[in-house]
Amino acid sequence: MGKLLINKELITNVANLENRKFIKQTNKIVNNLVGLTIKHMQDKLSFISLENVILQPANELLTGAIVDSSDFTYILGVNSPQLEMNTLKGKSFWENFKEKLKYAWQNRKSIFNRRNRKKRRKKKKNNDLEIDKSNKKPVALEKYKIYNLLDDLQNSIVLFLSETSLTYLYDNRIEIIGKDDFGANTRIKIYPMIFDGKNYKYYIDKKQGFLKIDIENRIDKIQEKINNVGNNFIKILKILNYLFYNTNNYNCNQIFLESVICSVPDKMFQGDDIYNIFIKIINYLSIKTLNVNSINNPKLTIYKDIACQNSVIGFRKMINSIVNETKSI
Repeated sequence: MGKLLINKELITNVANLENRKFIKQTNKIVNNLVGLTIKHMQDKLSFISLENVILQPANELLTGAIVDSSDFTYILGVNSPQLEMNTLKGKSFWENFKEKLKYAWQNRKSIFNRRNRKKRRKKKKNNDLEIDKSNKKPVALEKYKIYNLLDDLQNSIVLFLSETSLTYLYDNRIEIIGKDDFGANTRIKIYPMIFDGKNYKYYIDKKQGFLKIDIENRIDKIQEKINNVGNNFIKILKILNYLFYNTNNYNCNQIFLESVICSVPDKMFQGDDIYNIFIKIINYLSIKTLNVNSINNPKLTIYKDIACQNSVIGFRKMINSIVNETKSI
């Protein structure tokens, strides 16, 4: 990536980027898509319906600080204690591994015979299946978990997309890319989570547990800052989102960024010249220790709150790049 030339014209243009119409249009398309998907799924799943799910905008969508590199990220909250309980009771990797190892040892003779008696494969296969069934203990059907929901969501979503759209399934989210459905260079991300009426709960497989995402506290902190400093808060978020991506080639975690910008003194946002405001804030952040509290969980700093991820290195890299560039102007 080439060196980004920072000047007053660039910063002003990014700050005043008007994309509300595009955001509104994309939100409408995604809401319609999710609505059709849930209607299709509720015939199969008793705990899924339009009454107990909520589509919550996340990341830049929450503030409207969308720039060209931004993804349209949503949380699909499902209010289902049963789904939460099933997911928590999921067996760990080692539990599954030990069960498979035990089964293989108990049935080692039949497995060996199946591999070596190729001439009687068909007959032996039927016999082995009977042996296997007699050796197995009755087990309950596998519980429906958050990852089963991801699979069903993907299978249903593709029914309502054009053939040119691509849908990817990751461990914890669904990503959709489709210029015919959403527009060129638009990426949709949907994170299914448990919703308990207040918090969204994001399942982390390695931890075998849920991480609470407190959207209400985040919204309250952002709104409080906007009430104090006005729309310059959103403009600074836009500028830093743009510069972060162009410095690091990936997007900044928004809870981290919002937590940092909320910690900046209100007086630094005062004025009509957004470039001068931007320079003042950058100079302040270049010498400030970023040990601030997370707006997702005020009891934790941005270093300890998992919801903030690890954007510190990329953020410092961006700040240093801006300071060096603006000194040369």
